[in-house]
Amino acid sequence: MGKIVVIGSINMDIATELAEMPNIGETVKGQDALISPGGKGANQAVAAAKLGGDVVMVGMIGNDAFGADALANLNSFFIDVTHVRSIDLTTGLAVILREHGDNRIIVAPGANNAWPDDLQLEEVITDAAIVLLQNEIPFSIIEKAVDIALRLGIPTVFDPAPVDYFPVSFLRKITYLTPNETEFKQLPNDILGGHTKAVLMTRGKDGVRIYEYNESKDVPAIDVDVKDSTGAGDTFNGAFAFALSKGALLHEAVHFANQAAAQSTTKIGAQIGMPHLEDIEADLEK
Repeated sequence: MGKIVVIGSINMDIATELAEMPNIGETVKGQDALISPGGKGANQAVAAAKLGGDVVMVGMIGNDAFGADALANLNSFFIDVTHVRSIDLTTGLAVILREHGDNRIIVAPGANNAWPDDLQLEEVITDAAIVLLQNEIPFSIIEKAVDIALRLGIPTVFDPAPVDYFPVSFLRKITYLTPNETEFKQLPNDILGGHTKAVLMTRGKDGVRIYEYNESKDVPAIDVDVKDSTGAGDTFNGAFAFALSKGALLHEAVHFANQAAAQSTTKIGAQIGMPHLEDIEADLEK
């Protein structure tokens, strides 16, 4: 099993449950706030690490208490944090409002937007079996990482969230694209081509649709009692990368990631709900 290099955001999340979302100018009462580590990059790294992956995290944190907590959290999952840098800015922060199992998220990127020019991406990517990226860091860093991976023949997984304008020429360098249904509709129609092997459209309770060159195939969702969907997409990406790093074929990796994402929704909290390998294996045996 090779190294999974995750290049992305590191946040702290502040979440609360609401009976209903407030209107403009309205104040409503929420339940107790939950403060927990987050960020799409860190979430996906933790998802892969909890499954037993050999994970390297590349990212930015602030020189503040949230940054120290985020770094300690990554260490607790035995993630290699050699390439996590700190800077005199605030650590990225996400405010999560939950309503009946659904969520709305506001992200203040902070240190995630301040990457140094001397970051040696090629050094860390060279040893990777797969590179996992998201769009919560500067696009220049993402593009540089993709170009390096492509030149070295290392497959990439790109979660294009939050969606921005992406040149088709860039998207066609990605091995596996993993948008959700909303993001998929905002991407160009002619993604498949070049070096792209597949587009995996995650659709929540409707499962995953796999688009390959000549066909599309639906993988149904796993029926679970959903308590919190926060982090389900990140779990899918981390689990998908983990399965690929172990040599799984595309459709095998999607089924595995689908199972992991479903399990992650049965607990409150993005990283708390992410399953361990034995949890998924037990469910698959059933």
